This record gives sequence, C-alpha cells and structure tokens, in this order.
Amino acid sequence: MRQARRASRWSQAWLWAVGGFCAFFGAGVLGAWVVLVVAGCGDDGEPVHRLPIAVVSAFPAELAPIVARAQVVETVSIGHRQFRRGRIGQTEVVLLLTGIGMANAEEAVQSLLARFRLRGVVVSGVAGSSERIGDVVVPSVWRLPEGGEFAVDPYWQALATNLADTVAGALERCTEIPDRPGAPAVCLPHRPALIVGGVGSTNDPFAGQALPCREDGGDVFGCDVEPVLSPMGWRYQGRAASVGTRQDEPQVEDMETAVVARAASRAGLPFIAFRAVSDGAGDPLGLPGFPAQFFVYYRLAARNAAQATVAFLQALP
Repeated sequence: MRQARRASRWSQAWLWAVGGFCAFFGAGVLGAWVVLVVAGCGDDGEPVHRLPIAVVSAFPAELAPIVARAQVVETVSIGHRQFRRGRIGQTEVVLLLTGIGMANAEEAVQSLLARFRLRGVVVSGVAGSSERIGDVVVPSVWRLPEGGEFAVDPYWQALATNLADTVAGALERCTEIPDRPGAPAVCLPHRPALIVGGVGSTNDPFAGQALPCREDGGDVFGCDVEPVLSPMGWRYQGRAASVGTRQDEPQVEDMETAVVARAASRAGLPFIAFRAVSDGAGDPLGLPGFPAQFFVYYRLAARNAAQATVAFLQALP
C-alpha cells in the first residue's frame, strides 16, 4: 500500500510539473534512457559482439553525458528522431533520445528495432525512488501498470554487480543547481551507491499520450542533446562507495523502462536498466519530493546513471 500510494503521488506530481512548464513554454516531454541489443549473428553473418547496442534516453540531460563519452561517427535523421552511431570503448552503440513517457518510449523503440540489427537493450536515466538521491539502482525485474513482469538478462546483471566497486568510486555527490548560475554547489551527505537487484515499476501519468518536446525546452524538455552538451561538462569529483543488493518490494519508479523491456523481450533481446535517483531520500535541502527535488538533482542523477552505463558498455566482451 505504501508503494502504491507513493506511485500515485509521483504520477500526479509529473502531471503537475509538465502542466506548470506548459503554462510558460507549451507542452514538453521528459523521459528516460534505453540501450537496445540483438543476440546471435546478423543476416549477413556478422558476429554478435560486432552488432551495436542502442542507448536511448528520453530527455537531453540523460543522453548528453553518454554522447559526450562516445565516439560518434554518423548521425542519421529519421522523422523527428536523431540516431547517433558510434562507439564507447570497443562497444558499437546507437544513441537515441525518445521523449518522456510510455507512448514515446514505445514508438522510439519500435522505430529503432525496425531500422537496426542490434545486440541487446540498456535503459539509462533518472527515476523517483525510496532509495537515496544519487544512488544508481539496477532492478532485476520491471513491472508494467497493467500487469506483466520482465526480467533483466542474468549475465548482464552479474556483470553490473561485478562492476559495482568501479562504478561506485566514480559516482558524484555534489551538483550545480540548474538555472542558478553562481549558486554554491549542493553536496549530498552520503556517498551514492550502486544497488543491484529488486523491482522497478513503470507508470504512465499521461494516459497513453505522447507529449511533444520543444526546441527551446532546454536539457529537460528539449528535443536533442546538442544545445546542452557543454553544460554537462560541470564536474565535482565526489567519491562514492557502498554496494548493496535488494530483492524485495519495488524501490524505483519511472515512465519508460518496462515498455522497453517488453519490446526487447518480444524481439528476443537482453536488456538492463541503470536508473539513478533524482528524487528520493537523503536530500540535504529538505525539499518536498518531486518535482522540487527533481529540478535540483536531475543533472547529478543523469551523470551518475551515465557513469554506470558507460562502465557497463566498456566491460562488455
């Protein structure tokens, strides 16, 4: 019951936040990140490890730090979407911004699967959670609101667990406050952890509607990462440690991952999701949850999720 009440409040808060933004700028779209991959050889016999992994994020602040770490060799425009092909370490990738919500994520993933032979799926981005702000959560299972559970690939989960110490040491605990230039950095009182296991929940506060992005929407409501790549270079190297595993009740909630997991499952692809907490416990400012916490900590959370995602991609054989 506690989780259900929290999910309802979180979904209602998203509607309030988007409505408030629309009052000033028009409809906007937030979202999350995804990485997709195909098992086996391609139609031309290409080995599995040579096929790309698609990395997908819904809003620009989530995708920008991954684009910044990638060697992008080609950008393909299909409709209103930009598909960036390149490499992170030795892993071939396709990077894609989806837009916020289940409807946008499903459309983007279907478009991706129709155009690329892939190796698997990885979701990366921010989420609401009962865990601490800045923590990166890697659930074992994702649930849809109408029912249905989708398990993370067990090999990929084991790889994420093995990377825990490396990832934790690179996570950030301090952040600039977006839209407050010159303000002092806010530092979390805890060292963020990588938490592997447990359950993630995907909800749809937009009742199946695909909300549009805006060209002037910045790094949350914007349509692409290019205008916001430079602000993502702000770094405060806080150390992080503490690794935990959870296998009980849902402790992270977003609006895209389970839809992506369902598409990956139907296509026979492995998937995994890295979700860093943007609104949760341990706030030194004592803000009242979403949306107040989100708009202070979303960049920190996006960078921490990206750090874990990049480390995972670099470790793939």
